[in-house]
Amino acid sequence: MACIRLKENCEFNGESTYRHVNAHLPNYARPRFIRIKSAIELTATFKYRKVQLVEEGFNPAIIKDRLYFLDDKENLYVHMTQDIYNSVRKHEFKL
Repeated sequence: MACIRLKENCEFNGESTYRHVNAHLPNYARPRFIRIKSAIELTATFKYRKVQLVEEGFNPAIIKDRLYFLDDKENLYVHMTQDIYNSVRKHEFKL
């Protein structure tokens, strides 16, 4: 999973993000999930706080941020829904 913060007045585009990731990263390094946050928390020593992100995982019922899933069949990042989450948990999607 990648957790990112967008620049002001920028919108996430799942199709162009997929093309960029596909062109520049090998398959094993492509993030299967992208989480969009308004602000990324830092520790006192300016390291990213990752513990809460790891604990929340990719469950859209828990996460209030925008969350996207890499759909290789459609060649884009799609908005993560509870149905997609359930399919991933049942191993119906290849990660």
